[in-house]
Order: sequence, then structure tokens, then C-alpha cells
Amino acid sequence: MRLAGVFVLLLLSTFVFAQKKTKVRLVRADELSPATYHSQQVQKLSGDVVFKHNNTLMYCDSAYFYEGENTLDAFGHIHINDRDSVQIYADTLRYFGDTRLAELHGNVVLKDKKMTLTTQHLRYNMQTKVAFYYTGGKIINQDNVLTSIFAYYHSTIKTLYFHKDVLLVNPEYKMISDTLIYNTATEVSYFRGPTNIISKENSIYCERGWYNTKTNQSRYQYHSMLKNKTQTLTADSLFYDRNLSFGRAFKEVELIDTVQNIILKGQYAEYYEKGRGSFVTDSSLAILVSKEKDSLYLHADTLRINFDSSRKAKEFMAYNKVKFFKKDVQGMCDSMVYLFDDSVLVMYQQPLLWGSHSQLSGKVIRARMVNKKMDKVYIDTNAFVMQHDTLEYYNQVSGTNMVAYFHNDSIQKVDVLGNAQSVYFVRDEDSSLVGVNLGSSSDIRIEFSAGGISDIVYINKPLASLNPINKVSKRALYLRGFKSYYYLQPKTKNEIFIFKAGLHKE
Repeated sequence: MRLAGVFVLLLLSTFVFAQKKTKVRLVRADELSPATYHSQQVQKLSGDVVFKHNNTLMYCDSAYFYEGENTLDAFGHIHINDRDSVQIYADTLRYFGDTRLAELHGNVVLKDKKMTLTTQHLRYNMQTKVAFYYTGGKIINQDNVLTSIFAYYHSTIKTLYFHKDVLLVNPEYKMISDTLIYNTATEVSYFRGPTNIISKENSIYCERGWYNTKTNQSRYQYHSMLKNKTQTLTADSLFYDRNLSFGRAFKEVELIDTVQNIILKGQYAEYYEKGRGSFVTDSSLAILVSKEKDSLYLHADTLRINFDSSRKAKEFMAYNKVKFFKKDVQGMCDSMVYLFDDSVLVMYQQPLLWGSHSQLSGKVIRARMVNKKMDKVYIDTNAFVMQHDTLEYYNQVSGTNMVAYFHNDSIQKVDVLGNAQSVYFVRDEDSSLVGVNLGSSSDIRIEFSAGGISDIVYINKPLASLNPINKVSKRALYLRGFKSYYYLQPKTKNEIFIFKAGLHKE
């Protein structure tokens, strides 16, 4: 139900209960005399004046009593004791007995067992137990202080309705909202409209939600955002536990780390603010933002960032069906770790890396990054580099381990270390095929140019021969472990979401 509708029902309840009419009774006064007040004949009362209406007692210094109209005007040290459950104090009182409505002015204070309300003008209905102010007021409940321009208080159900310039101040945070519903018994706040919650640790924004001030648990909806010094988390819906510094985010999730310049997106996330990891899953996407506008886009089933105790991101992890795209470098594997301090990216389980028209593979690939660009790549065990010579032929180098050197994300050279073998198609200046070089060596160095492999240098114990292509068997043209996966290489950032399982020989 919209808040305006709640207000209307509260007002209507006043008129429903107003049908039960009883007479206001004078209990005592030090002095009583007839008088004229506002052109009416009234009873003037002064000195320790007390009225009673049903189970409500009203005290004042002086009063004008309109007995026939069942109303009164009271002045000085107003005190209303409503069934010993609500106490009200003010400078002046206008009371209507038929409707049981009290209008109080000047230094108004309303108290019950849970809260204290202060304002300069208050309307309070003794029958419905609803209080209303519209010129600004303040309510104190436990450690919470609430202020607003308009407010209703339903003392029976211990519920407050605040509107316009609403501010809730707690020792740990402050809440600014357009409309707020607060229950003094449960100490739960419900907010409607743009709301900001600000603390030393973070700030939260939403347009609808609730906050339990006892448990410090909360739920936010519609353009929800949680922001601290280094991260910003946005989502359609957000659950947050302030005691645990833990949040869950749902739908259109985005986590931005401004220190490491990384963005995580997905449909579900769990977020720890203090010294633990946060992860994103379901259509997840990571963007490693580059100043040169050549960002790396990465997709996996689950993305995770681990932090140290100072909330600095230490490592980024991606696992299950990892695939990434950068303008000059692309890759895929089953799982991956990026160490921020060392700027090292490690790819596990059938890792593939494409760059400079080449495909790199091995058991594990470790890449060192400089300014978010590939600088040096280590390939451990079963290392293999291949490159298209034509659609039919591939230049290939294999070995135990490899080190690839990059510049501006382009391969400059590759050192093959241990059991090195090569298949290299030699061409003359007009690109005519001269023959195929079949070689082996303990170590090999491969030089690259803009067009691809420019030279192969056999460093130790070389054994190589240049052979006419028609004198070499088709099987000899492919090194052991040859597998082409160019068909899996993402050509655009959108293709990282396409993952074909079951890698096999093309």
C-alpha cells in the first residue's frame, strides 16, 4: 500500500471513532468563574486544573471550558496522561471532546515506553492513538534520532510514518530519505523514494527497501548502490549485513574496483568489505580497464576478487570456461588467476593464447603484465607455438618449456627450452614456397615480424634440413601435439560468451 493511502486510512479512522461521544469532565481547579472568550460565554478555570475524558487525564495552569460544545482551551504546563501509556506535554492545548482530537502548540513532547517525540505543533487523537505533525519534528528511539517535516505516529502499533526531508541518525550511520516508515517496537525502517545511508565505512543508495536497526541487516531495491573508498557495488537488489560487512547482490550486478581498475558484472554476487573475497556469477564479465582504451574483456562461470585486511585487491580468479578478448591478445582455459601485486596472470587446464597470428599452448601459461599489457609469457610443459603459413600449412615449434616476449601485445620472440623441434615453411621474397625446414635442437629462438615468424635460430646441438615440400610426408609436417584451435579464438569481445567444450584436433 502506498504511504499516501496509509495516511488517508489513518484520517478516516478518526471520523469512524468520533461517533462514540462522551462528555469531558472537570475534576478540579483552584478557581472557577464565568467569562467571555472569543465572544463566547465560557467557564474560566485556573490553578491546578484537571480534566478527565474517559481514561485520559489532562492537566494545565488555566483553561477555558466550553461545556456545551464539549471542548476546551488550556494554557501553561499542559500534561496529558492517556491511559498511562502515552504522556504529552505542551504550552497550549485545544481539545475537542466529541472527536477526542487534541491540538497542541509550543514545546510539544510526546512520550511512550519506546520513544520521545518533540515538535511545535501536534495533533493527537485519543481514540485512534494517532499523532500527526506537519511543521517539522524529532523522534528519539533508543540510539535512533529521526527528524522530518511531516510525520504520523500510531502508538497502538508503534509505527511512525515520516515524509519530506527525513533524516535518521544512528551512532554508526545516518539515513536520508523522502519517505520512511519506522516501527519503534521492532526498530525496523522501511523507506520509499530516493534514500542515502552514510557511514564511515561506506555509503548506500536505493529507492526502496528496509533496514533493521537492531540487527544492522537491510535490503535495498531499485538502483541499489553500495560504495566505499575503493569499490562500488550496484545491483537491482542488494542485501547487506553491516555487522558482517557482507552483501548479496541480485540482477544487473556491477562491482568496480577503482584502485585496480577492474569491473565485474553478472546477475548474482556476494560481497565482503573486510579482508575476504567477493565473487560474481551468472553471465559474469570482467573488464580490466586500460588507459589506452584497449581493455581486456573476460568471461567465466564465476569471477572472484580476494582482498587483504586493508581492503586492497590481491588476486582476481576466474574459473570454469574462461575466455577473454583484448585487441591483440585473446585466450581461453578452464581456470585463471591474476595476481595484482606481481601483475602475473596464470592460466590452468588446457590454456590457449592467441597473439600476432600465433597460437600458444601448454600445460600451464603464466603471463607477466606491464600496464595491463602482455610483457612476458612462460609456458610450462608440452609448450607449443603455431602460426598459419597458409590455410594448408602451419609453422610450428614445440618444446618442454617456452618464454614468449611481447611488445604492445605483439609477440617479438620466443625462446624454446628443452627438446625443441620445429616445422618452418621457407619462402622467398615473392612469397613463393621454397621448402620446409624440419629441425630440432636443445633450445630454439623464434624471431617474429609484423607478418609472422621471420627467423628460427637453433641454439644448441642443432639438427635441421631444408626439404622440398613434395619430398616430405604429410605426417612429418605436423609436430607431435599439434592441435589447431583457431576456430575457438574470439574475434570480438562478444564471442567470449561462446565456449565450446571438448577440445579436439581440428
